[in-house]
Amino acid sequence: MNILTVEGNIVTLVYNPVKESVEVGDNLVIMDRRNGRGILVQVVEIAVPELPGILLDIIRREVMSERPEVYGVEEAESYHKAVESTKYARARIMMEVRRDEDGSLTYGRWRGYVPSRNSEFIRVSVGEVIYALRRQRTDL
Repeated sequence: MNILTVEGNIVTLVYNPVKESVEVGDNLVIMDRRNGRGILVQVVEIAVPELPGILLDIIRREVMSERPEVYGVEEAESYHKAVESTKYARARIMMEVRRDEDGSLTYGRWRGYVPSRNSEFIRVSVGEVIYALRRQRTDL
């Protein structure tokens, strides 16, 4: 999973559904690996990206009764299928997160921080989100 864009309080994530499962309502902590600072987000939308090359290929497959023979390395076909299956998820930023020295997460009010693309993604339970909202610290 990777961060594609951050616009306002919406983060767009790109992921391969063969390797990762993401659903609307999932809560994720996106933690910057460099500084132990991150954000808590909730997935609000899942979609398939509209990429011109993929769109053209899908149309070709629909129009042609028999797929043309492709010569080349098998890895190229595997790569093409992986790109074709890629999805994106939009998630709303809910809180800012810091990793304490003991490894625990501390939640606080989001103040505009955005983690880098070099981030790890941690699934968070609904119970932990509710707990974080109740105990939200404003001094992060």
